[in-house]
Amino acid sequence: MLAAAALLAGAVLSASPAQAATRGPAGASAPAASGQVASAAFPYRFRTARVTRFEQVKGQAAWANSALSRVQNAVWVFSGNGTFAFTTTNVRSDLYPLRGRFQRQGDSWVFAANGSSRIGGSSSFTEVVGNIDFSGNRPVMRFHWASGAGYGSVVNNQRFGAGASSAYSSTLILATG
Repeated sequence: MLAAAALLAGAVLSASPAQAATRGPAGASAPAASGQVASAAFPYRFRTARVTRFEQVKGQAAWANSALSRVQNAVWVFSGNGTFAFTTTNVRSDLYPLRGRFQRQGDSWVFAANGSSRIGGSSSFTEVVGNIDFSGNRPVMRFHWASGAGYGSVVNNQRFGAGASSAYSSTLILATG
């Protein structure tokens, strides 16, 4: 099947709106309306083909270029059991790959994941929520990504603490591979 060959070759996916309503990437079975996933064609591995929108919603301006680079290098793997993993470059190995769940809603897959880590007097978190729209010629992902960390200690009965957080909103054209 030509679509399957394109999927394996890492081509940018395309589907008609009619196909997208009942099928997933490259015409393969999409998650069922109940939120359960048909497993015959899974896993699907997506990567960023092009960033069409990137906005820093919160955080220091100096962090934006690194975050954009992570979005440009993002990889998403969706499995037949309704779970997915998200990873990218230059991230903490105790938080990534970030794992979560997804399900079908109409022509889209909606997804959410979060992770956290505690080391000594610090804690960190990250979360991602979004959707992939299969109704057009190419799959389009829209997602929000937030991260933060808090640090604290007590020295000679004196409390110290600090925190930092960032949030981004992005729209991507996806490719497989």
